[in-house]
Amino acid sequence: MNLKISEQIQAEQNHGREKWGNGADDVSQDDANTDSEWHSFIGDHNARAKVATPMDRRQHLIKLAGLAVSAIEAIDRRLLTA
Repeated sequence: MNLKISEQIQAEQNHGREKWGNGADDVSQDDANTDSEWHSFIGDHNARAKVATPMDRRQHLIKLAGLAVSAIEAIDRRLLTA
């Protein structure tokens, strides 16, 4: 993966955790989301990307990727504590 894209995805994860949680390192909000909520968040950005301009589409896809990675990480944490 292109390092720039990877950094943008990580920055998007950090932004979401700061917006909805208690900072970039706080994953408690991620862990509180259900699978259905993750699908909804990801689906929302996918739907927005479909009708956006190329630059806006790119931004929605970065947000979507950040959400997908956060969802995967939450699943992994859940499996480790099971």
